[in-house]
Amino acid sequence: MLAKADSREPGGRLTAALPLSSLLLSSLLLGAPLLPGAEAWADSSHGKRVSDEVAEKVRGAGRSDLIPVIVQTNSDPSEAHLGRLRGHGGALKTKHQSINGYAAQVPAEGIAALAEDPDVERISYDAPVRALLDVALKAVHGDLAPAGLGGLTGSGIGIALIDTGVQEHADLQRTRLPEQIQEVEIVGREKGLADYYGHGTHVAGILAGNGAASSGEEAFRTFRGVAPGARLISLRALQPDGSGTTSDVLAAIDWVVTHRRAHNIRVLNLSLGHPVYESYVTDPLCRAVRRAVQAGIVVVTAAGNGGRVGSGFATIVSPANEPSVITVGAMDDSGTVAREDDVLAGYSAKGPTLIDSIVKPDLVAPGSFLVSLRAVGSRLDVGHPEAVLQLGDYSTTQPRDAPGSYLTLSGTSLAAPLVAGTAALMLQQDTDLTPSDVKARLMLSASKDDRLPFETGAGYLDIAAALASTARAGSALSPRAVPDAAGAVALLPLEGAWSGPWQVGLVWGGSRRFGTLAETENDRVTASGIVWGGGNSSATGAGGALDELTAAGIVWGGGNSATDDPVEALGIVWGGGN
Repeated sequence: MLAKADSREPGGRLTAALPLSSLLLSSLLLGAPLLPGAEAWADSSHGKRVSDEVAEKVRGAGRSDLIPVIVQTNSDPSEAHLGRLRGHGGALKTKHQSINGYAAQVPAEGIAALAEDPDVERISYDAPVRALLDVALKAVHGDLAPAGLGGLTGSGIGIALIDTGVQEHADLQRTRLPEQIQEVEIVGREKGLADYYGHGTHVAGILAGNGAASSGEEAFRTFRGVAPGARLISLRALQPDGSGTTSDVLAAIDWVVTHRRAHNIRVLNLSLGHPVYESYVTDPLCRAVRRAVQAGIVVVTAAGNGGRVGSGFATIVSPANEPSVITVGAMDDSGTVAREDDVLAGYSAKGPTLIDSIVKPDLVAPGSFLVSLRAVGSRLDVGHPEAVLQLGDYSTTQPRDAPGSYLTLSGTSLAAPLVAGTAALMLQQDTDLTPSDVKARLMLSASKDDRLPFETGAGYLDIAAALASTARAGSALSPRAVPDAAGAVALLPLEGAWSGPWQVGLVWGGSRRFGTLAETENDRVTASGIVWGGGNSSATGAGGALDELTAAGIVWGGGNSATDDPVEALGIVWGGGN
């Protein structure tokens, strides 16, 4: 139903970079212009302040070519520093609040000098981002989730949606003015609701659609979102083709964090991302969502749709690689209510993350062939009429072959709002929950399976079980996966994550396979296609090696090493399917 996503886009592919001195020699031989100071840049410490992606862009650019960058500074950038930026030929785009820094365009020849500025901590590429969709076929799967479960609708909870915007739709109309959807324009200029691509509207329906257009005496199937009582705040940060820039998404996150109290924004949905270019520690988008979590906002991100790239492992996108957020992969429910025939969607990105080897996704939810709101006249609507439901698919209204108010899409971008909507229900039920509490309960209560944690995380979303959970967590950072001395996979907690008496035999384990590693001289894990060794090597597959993985190697050790009896010693998370 959708145009096929370029399989290269969602996967965070890193390319090995030649030493800059070698590239400079090649450019001299080819007669290409040599950027001033490049040799000094290659040999100096300030080169570490520049991400590999920016360095690569500079190497391929002319002297005056403008490179879009995000400059992170040690504190709020001063006017004196911005004056120096202009002195290097740079043009300021936006100053950010969610990180210390700004977005700018800087000539290639000015990057090295800017990196030497004492105020500069990091220069990253202002990477393109995209809505995370995949191919879907026409199907009708009924209600997206048990809306109103336990009398909960998400009432009073603000959900921020950073996407392509939202079009007016009967399912988003509210009788009370404070509950009406609000749109904030980051890239748009017109007033009112708008969605020229159609992705944001579809996500909005999964979050908070009330099913009005598929209700009444003539309707025999109703399509409701998870939290139809929640207040939706749409931030249009992506262009009409579903693309955008990291800096525009940062500007939207800035707005969310700044206005969170005025709108009681407790949940942020990000069904978008870009390939992983650097560690989550320095990635601007990761830093921004980390600050949102620290501000008390539950951040839910789509894992990415790179599952068909190579082995599919190590294809999690940014900011889904950030340990503090809830990263959601996608399942295909095979068109049935029963879960026994559900399978991991082929497009769903797998962990661990590039560079940092963080265990992701955190959990999975339905993401294939989901029915939600149609943005009439949008690119998805016009370009894929086969995705549009007819009235007769859910109502006896005549003419039954007329286009209806819904369409089907697939992707991890549609699994994420199912989890985000569930978070809103949990926060309505208990407003004192922290983002760590919500993440821990979702993962603890997820239905366990026998797949690798790099495929389905802690398991399959179970809304009723999440609402029934009483677990608390001081921290819920996703762990790091590393090979131990015996070649087994060791999961190492970050910053005391998962502290609390409730963690006994929980979240990952039981009959699940975790596997042993087969490292090469290049630190590549050929047994399962998993990337280790700093993330600079690419993943490779090895036939049916996944079938040989066992649970024997897994540990969750305290500190930085495995214990003699790690499961009993720490009793951790991701435990047996009991």
